[in-house]
Amino acid sequence: MSLRRLARSLGSLAVALGVAFSLPATADAASTVRQEPPLVIEKTVNTPTPFSQGQIVTYTLVASNSEFATPSGSVIVGDSPAGPGLFILDLEGTNWDCGGSCTYTGPALEAGADYPPITVTAEVAESAPSEVCNTGFVGTAGGGVTDEDTVCSPVTQGPPADPAELSITKAHSGGFSQGGTGTYTLTVSNASGAGPTEGTVTVTDTLPAGVTYSNATGNGWSCSQASGTVTCTRSDELEPGASYPPITLTVNVTPSAACSFTNSATVSGGGSQSDTASDATTVSGGTCNGGNGGNGGGGSILPINLNGIFTMFNNISTSNNINSPGAGNTTTQNFTNTTN
Repeated sequence: MSLRRLARSLGSLAVALGVAFSLPATADAASTVRQEPPLVIEKTVNTPTPFSQGQIVTYTLVASNSEFATPSGSVIVGDSPAGPGLFILDLEGTNWDCGGSCTYTGPALEAGADYPPITVTAEVAESAPSEVCNTGFVGTAGGGVTDEDTVCSPVTQGPPADPAELSITKAHSGGFSQGGTGTYTLTVSNASGAGPTEGTVTVTDTLPAGVTYSNATGNGWSCSQASGTVTCTRSDELEPGASYPPITLTVNVTPSAACSFTNSATVSGGGSQSDTASDATTVSGGTCNGGNGGNGGGGSILPINLNGIFTMFNNISTSNNINSPGAGNTTTQNFTNTTN
């Protein structure tokens, strides 16, 4: 029997016999032995200490009826952190129905009897302080908490984890032409020797003038677009030396787009510094490559040699206007055919 439970038992016995213990001289002389509640709880640490940051640890909770009392109502046991750095993952025990707390479902117990033990599984946070504490408590439905027991354990402080080191590459495929479409591929990678990502990773691409959004997809990525800015996010961990599945960004090239432009994308978050990649794109067709989109800048289809076409006419001067297809340029050619 632990010292804590032994003290409780002696206190209950003293109440039953009408005896008060003499307190040490340093104790409050006004203190008296109180009667134990109907339910008491004891908490022990199963995992050797000190804990390590990021470690999974377990505790045992044992609820008991007091030596001379039995509870009324359903018995409820729970456990909660008593400070930062510890997360309760699971509670489990025979004849206990456990979720956030545990309700006893077994047969009624006599005074002084122990309920089946409950195992508490917890995780020490990666950023846990030098000590973590948590409290086990017991009570009855509608009657509130009757007893609690807090345990604190030391934690070894490890060196800070290496941060992630993200980079992004951006490239286009196929030809971009005025009035057509184009495709970019964006790939996010984590450097070898860096740490894994933590939290949300975000890729942002602000489209240049003359380019509009069509679609963005990538396995595991959630993508959206607003006012010409494409945003893709994900929160799963990326290990060092690995890459996320690529993002495929499809854009529309307007008929008035410049004949060359640069598109840039940035990756941020995940515990890493941000990184930016750019792709210079050349546009063909339309007014590009020496043309003007069929509005006369593509060059006249003239000169055309018409000599000898009208051989049956003599001394005829003809002004022939021939336009390029869809163009407004006019070329005048005068010719004379003389027969003897």
